[in-house]
Amino acid sequence: MRLSSEAVQGSLADLYEPWRKEHGPVVPVELDGGVPAFLVIGHRTLREVCSQESLYSPDSRNWAELQAGRVPSDWPLLPQVAYQEGSTRFLSGSEHQRLRGVLTSGLAQVETASVRRYTEWAADRLISRFAPKRQAEIVADYAAPLPLLVMLRLLGLPHETGEQLLPAIFRLLEGGPEAHRANEEISDIIGRLVVARRAKPERDLVSWLLHGPVDGGPPLSALEVGNLAWLTVMAGAGGTTGWIGNALERLVCDEKVHTLFRAGTVTVAEIMNETHWSNPAVQNVMGRYPLQDGQLGNYHVPKGALLVLGLAGANADPEVHVDSDGHTFTNESHLAFGSGPHECPTAAQRLAKVVGQTAVERFLARCRTPRLQDDGAVQHGGSVIMRQLTKLEVVFTADNQAAVRQATSGSDALGESSRSSHYLFPPRMLTQLTSHMSD
Repeated sequence: MRLSSEAVQGSLADLYEPWRKEHGPVVPVELDGGVPAFLVIGHRTLREVCSQESLYSPDSRNWAELQAGRVPSDWPLLPQVAYQEGSTRFLSGSEHQRLRGVLTSGLAQVETASVRRYTEWAADRLISRFAPKRQAEIVADYAAPLPLLVMLRLLGLPHETGEQLLPAIFRLLEGGPEAHRANEEISDIIGRLVVARRAKPERDLVSWLLHGPVDGGPPLSALEVGNLAWLTVMAGAGGTTGWIGNALERLVCDEKVHTLFRAGTVTVAEIMNETHWSNPAVQNVMGRYPLQDGQLGNYHVPKGALLVLGLAGANADPEVHVDSDGHTFTNESHLAFGSGPHECPTAAQRLAKVVGQTAVERFLARCRTPRLQDDGAVQHGGSVIMRQLTKLEVVFTADNQAAVRQATSGSDALGESSRSSHYLFPPRMLTQLTSHMSD
């Protein structure tokens, strides 16, 4: 079966369900560039693969095709799977737990109320740029920049860095010819931040990764910190952008969902949860690698094969996907955040929910009754990894009172000095880090 970027942009039901009927929970596929793989679209099977790292390793050095030199060096998806030393994505066991533990402890300290206030503040200023025109291109004007602004503040990067970072993130996720260069740009930006925070910690995540306590091993190296920060930016900004865009697309384009929301039958949080089921921002994740020959689904899968984790396909598995009575609005057994030891940390999931839900709520509060601008208002792009909403043009009725309140609250500039010291971490974090350094 051909799993191409173009195929993922069409109807997901038309893509995965015929494959499921013919092949079962595991489908032999050919990726862009003629690279062979097995796509796991069974909900139960995917959970089994993710949970058994002794059988299915995340370390791409076990990929037979890559080790044999049969993967082109310019393969657009190579940055997603090429092994990186010190990256938690490719580690398992105690090595993985050491890095994940520091990241989790740092994210757990983030103050949810501060994230919500900052997201509201940034959202209002973005909305004020297009609200007077009563129209917006939601992706470029809102869904893309907003999560990035939060991620920049979380990591400790200045706002102007976003002008370079955001395009690089999406070039990497698209998996096109610019993916390799985009990966280098992101790594360079983060590398400079790591050097600065090594010398002088601040109240941000990178400082915690560098100077915070580590269980089960030595302090993190600059390489390990850079890779963790890279992964946080990619998952946080890229994934949340897709989630916001997909949820607003559902509200604007799906009359049933819009009616339920207007009637107060479902909330924004429930609609966003349902979006995780029907159209997750990340469609497929690469990859896992069997450490021995074995049976998976209906196929004999050889040692060293590439397994693609089909999150969208598994979410659509009839065994778990029930939408006739609205269960998907509240059922959270979806796989949008992954599964197993490499599942997105609980603290990171909480932050994504706060940012995503706040973004949608602020947009709907100030941009009433949004509707498509014209027949060509919706466009999708991306790669086999992300079914990316690239354009969503809407018109709406602006909340004039909200606009007046926003205009009188201060400058519209996102870098306004009154918020330049708006931290997402409590003061005690910096005290803990500096006292730890003095010890």
